[in-house]
Amino acid sequence: MTDLQKKMADKLGLSTEDFQPKKATKVDELEAQVLYTALMTDTLIEEGKEDV
Repeated sequence: MTDLQKKMADKLGLSTEDFQPKKATKVDELEAQVLYTALMTDTLIEEGKEDV
């Protein structure tokens, strides 16, 4: 980051960690696998239903 970028980030209350890519958790990986499998098998997954 340049000095100007650091000053702007400080004024906005941001840190250098806010600009780093977030690491995927195990839950994120599992959700991605489920959604990919549903897409490949043409299965409809509706969020918000109690009986899913």
